[in-house]
Amino acid sequence: MQLKDFSLETQTTIPLKEKSMKTDALVQNPNPMMPLLDAVCTRRTSRSYDPKPVPYEVFSWLVKHASHAPSACNEQKWKVVYIDDPKAIYDLYERGSASFIKNVKQCFIVCYNNQTDNIEWKDHIQTGAAFINTFSLLAHSIGIGSCWVGHLPNKSEVQKVFNIHSRYEPIALVTFGYYRAQMRMLERKKDINQLIFNNKFDSTN
Repeated sequence: MQLKDFSLETQTTIPLKEKSMKTDALVQNPNPMMPLLDAVCTRRTSRSYDPKPVPYEVFSWLVKHASHAPSACNEQKWKVVYIDDPKAIYDLYERGSASFIKNVKQCFIVCYNNQTDNIEWKDHIQTGAAFINTFSLLAHSIGIGSCWVGHLPNKSEVQKVFNIHSRYEPIALVTFGYYRAQMRMLERKKDINQLIFNNKFDSTN
């Protein structure tokens, strides 16, 4: 089997303008069936969105399909707190969240059941992270940008503010919204040879 590397110049999913992606093309023509490699290699974090809100039914579609993400022991114990109340969002900002949050219109908190016997490897954190990554790829395919946010108030404070059950731990906040006209395509920082060690970690590299 021959595997080809992704190339921004040869992909046909998103039009290019110099070194920027015309992400508004995905807003106008959503493509949830885009090639997986294109979705993975063209998705970039977005912290600024079009003023037009994402309809709730579109958000629900994304959550429904993101729930196909892997979960520890296939327990699928995610919970999502959808937030579109401007006061609640601004309150999060004032409590010490990332500064760009005050300008977003929609976001959600991913929670996962923390009743696990695998404390050492934190199954619930890994499973919540898998959900967020899957959501971001799906959202990208239909013209919706997102940002995975961990710069937040402490977890007990977030639980109290949003009335999150004690058995569910907040994993992260995700902001989202339709893309603006274009987005800079930043290259990856490391070569593949800097990422892979064979059999043992090499701290000299």
